[in-house]
Amino acid sequence: MRLVNDWKRISLAAVILIVLLRLSIGWQFLYEGLWKYDQLKGPNPWSAEGYLKAAQGPFRDHFRNMTGDPDDLGWFDFDTVNNRWTRWRDTFVAHYGLNEKQVATLDQLLTGPKDYRVSLPQLPPKVAELDRFVRDELRSGPKLSYDAARKQLVLDASTPLKPDETTLLLAASDLKRNEQGELVAKENAPEGALNDVSRAWYLAIETLDSQASKLPYRSKLLAQLKGDPDKVGVIAKADQRYAPVMGTERSDGKTVEMIKYGEIQEYKDMLAAYKAAEKKAKTDFELAHLEATWAKIQAKRTGLAGPIKALEKSLKDDATKMLTREQLGRGPAPREVTPLTKASDMAMWSLLILGPLLLVGLCTRLAAVAGAAMLLSFYLVVPPWPGVPQPPGPEHSFIVNKNLIEVIALLAIAFMPTGSWFGLDGIFRWLFRRGKAPATK
Repeated sequence: MRLVNDWKRISLAAVILIVLLRLSIGWQFLYEGLWKYDQLKGPNPWSAEGYLKAAQGPFRDHFRNMTGDPDDLGWFDFDTVNNRWTRWRDTFVAHYGLNEKQVATLDQLLTGPKDYRVSLPQLPPKVAELDRFVRDELRSGPKLSYDAARKQLVLDASTPLKPDETTLLLAASDLKRNEQGELVAKENAPEGALNDVSRAWYLAIETLDSQASKLPYRSKLLAQLKGDPDKVGVIAKADQRYAPVMGTERSDGKTVEMIKYGEIQEYKDMLAAYKAAEKKAKTDFELAHLEATWAKIQAKRTGLAGPIKALEKSLKDDATKMLTREQLGRGPAPREVTPLTKASDMAMWSLLILGPLLLVGLCTRLAAVAGAAMLLSFYLVVPPWPGVPQPPGPEHSFIVNKNLIEVIALLAIAFMPTGSWFGLDGIFRWLFRRGKAPATK
């Protein structure tokens, strides 16, 4: 009975402070949600990826899996990234209404031309039989040909010139560049080597080499995910003509040699070893070792996925540069719907909805409970519990952190009529009671 009487005598100061607490949390929610929403309009939209992937503790797998690709393995698969780029290209074209010229420019950025062409009135004597020169001198390396009808030197885009091939082609002109960068005849060149035909050939080869060196983005992606032996490794099958040197692996009954062990496979093996050790780790030493191993894995992941992510960002930046002012006014192209965008949007819209409800005191109890549930999920991403590694930062907590304190505060608000004290809940309650007919005896 004493407790009930004390509750009825709650002071005005306590009422004001509790209402201010509700308003403060509501404002924090609203501002955070507005900031995230505003970031969606920029080139680097906000995402919950970093927070979710850093999850630790007993719910670690649940939160990390919300990203759809917790270990960034999709970034190491050429087809996955390439298909995403194709979907992005179609969305980009439709959203900004690109004209034919812009579409052609975008496709050239992505895929590049089928071949590179440069004007050339005629071939110099040493390469008059261009097919033979390519076959014998260049060992059939580049697909280089001469279009006599259009008077153009043509290089197939699938075979960009290698440095040694460029050197041999330039040497066929008997010319070189001096220290001032001027074209001059070589010391042992025949008389009259410095002529218009040789000069045109030298400049044509330089132009082709420059054009072909600017690889389209798909080719750059292919080079990183399928052509870089440091990343993907080198595998060869033993046969009668070739016997690899390094240790063998058995695959389908055939001998397969791992000539070079790629970093991507090394990263996958590190992940598998970590997951196996995680299930067995019990002691403080094992947990500390596990934490150190995880840091190494994340460093490896960043080093491998970083260049691919940077490549994608560069592609989108280059594509944006071709847009007119009117097209830019349409805002950013819609994001592809993925598990990560769903998780990010759910957090953002929760903040944008619950914040105003708490501020104006509408459905206050429900908003407070929902806000407490949302913050509890944030708390569980990296709970400050014994044995759970904590992210670096100025905050040092044990069991209780800022998120949990706000959870408790919101639950307290939910059990008090703060919306009736100051808010729309009070107005609606007054109107509802006023509209009731007086009871008859």
